[in-house]
Amino acid sequence: MAPSHQVQDFPLLPEVFRRGLTLGLISREEIVLWADRIIADTDEPDYFFIEVSLSGDVNGLVEVLHKYVKPTNNPIYDRVLLGLIYHRQPIDDVEEAEKVAKMVGSMSSWDRLTPFENDTIYEFDEYHIYYSPDLTQLQVELSSFLAIYKAFTLGNYTQWVDINLQVLELLKEKEKRVNAVNESLRKAWAKKEKKRKLKLYLKRIGALVLLLAFFILMIALFDDNSTRHFMWYSILAYFCVRGGYEWWKRRKKLMKRVRW
Repeated sequence: MAPSHQVQDFPLLPEVFRRGLTLGLISREEIVLWADRIIADTDEPDYFFIEVSLSGDVNGLVEVLHKYVKPTNNPIYDRVLLGLIYHRQPIDDVEEAEKVAKMVGSMSSWDRLTPFENDTIYEFDEYHIYYSPDLTQLQVELSSFLAIYKAFTLGNYTQWVDINLQVLELLKEKEKRVNAVNESLRKAWAKKEKKRKLKLYLKRIGALVLLLAFFILMIALFDDNSTRHFMWYSILAYFCVRGGYEWWKRRKKLMKRVRW
């Protein structure tokens, strides 16, 4: 027989059981079987395991876990649950993707997970804003994100600390790729916006030139062959030349910016 185990000998695992049970990721039978094995392998099992084994239903088991398990601030707890979602929640169609997105969205933890993880989880929580109306991309992004945590399982809890270090590296790589894509999209949008502003500016300049040309034509039509309109011609000519010059400078400057 092995020495007696205490609930403290299984850091994070009971907490994962409790949250996984409420999310529907872990069954009562799995947890009871885990406790029964410990009881069978130890001389004097802790009363916690006996209570788990004797819990009559899910609600009773949740009460036992609440009684003995203290909340944790360890991010491994959240990442293990994300790994369980990857393994136990299929994302084969849009309806399943929506269900999983809501489940993942409920797991936001600003005081434990990294900003990148929380931002991604928030996007899944608000998937109808970020991914509607075509939710195909939601399936792709969910699978890609959850795959980062796939190394976590209930069976390898003794390796969770080491696995977490590997997951942190995967998260850094994923964040770099996402940032690169976002930067590319930002530059493309900025370039498109500059072109739009340039077109708008050219339209306004064109309208001004046409207006000036109209006034010149009116003066020419009603000219009485005297020199009293010379001043008006001079003023309008000045504005035409000035407007054309400003348009040329502005266009040249904007085109340089657009090319970058």
